[in-house]
Amino acid sequence: MVVLAGQNKDVSDPLAERFGQSHRSLIPLAGQPMIAHVLRTASLHPRVESLAICIEREAFGPVWDVLTRLPGRGTVALVEARANLADSVRDAVEGWDGPVLVTTADHALLSVEAIDAVAAALAGSDAVIALSPRDCVEAAHRSAPHRFLALRDGDYAPCDVYGLSGPEAIGAVEVFRGNGGLDRSGARIRRAAGLLGLLMMRCRMLTLGKAIELASRRLGLRLGVVVLRDGGQAIDVDDDRSYAVVRDLLESRGPAASASPAVSSSAVSGPAISSPGAGDARRVAGSG
Repeated sequence: MVVLAGQNKDVSDPLAERFGQSHRSLIPLAGQPMIAHVLRTASLHPRVESLAICIEREAFGPVWDVLTRLPGRGTVALVEARANLADSVRDAVEGWDGPVLVTTADHALLSVEAIDAVAAALAGSDAVIALSPRDCVEAAHRSAPHRFLALRDGDYAPCDVYGLSGPEAIGAVEVFRGNGGLDRSGARIRRAAGLLGLLMMRCRMLTLGKAIELASRRLGLRLGVVVLRDGGQAIDVDDDRSYAVVRDLLESRGPAASASPAVSSSAVSGPAISSPGAGDARRVAGSG
């Protein structure tokens, strides 16, 4: 699994500044650094054999400190983030030729079920995205902020967990990028569908299935989609409001949220990689 934790150096991050941190991924959230929630879920999951964390080199030390405090399995590599999102993922999976899962460091609510759903969908797709229906997102928290993709069969919010069948599908990541990161507005599917698809979506003429079919043809890839009923999977930490929402949801889970997931399934490996420099690839605390 690749965890995108880089930060645009040309844009200030109010949340990071508020907590006196260089990166948003390192701000405290429900008793631990935000990235720790993502790494705990991923490192304990039997479908994830290794982790690659893309972040600027100056943050390698703080992230490694987080890793040493987490139980886990497999290996971890710290990879210097690139300005281009697809280049970061490409560097992270260098030398790896199997399926890859991608998420972001601010997706603190990442769940076992979301990982399972995306990994399973890769069996028949080159790239997989996850969406959650409007009613599920609004049910997750009364103040949940989000913008939705309006389609004929309902409104959907994008979730920051993706699947790629292998390195040849990395080009699809470009469709999902926004300004310095992944685009969470729903515009990713509109861009992939092209001008005609955009017009049809605005008129609510396309169902989700047809929109994905149109995007697949334009990308030249088999694009798959999973619909997650857990609306929390569409809520990331972007600002003060979403920070408060995610904090409330994490605290409502209680200590059980940190427990090892009870999942039995065959492994879908993460990237077996090295970071830029032999000293930067390190083993997760507790791994064999």
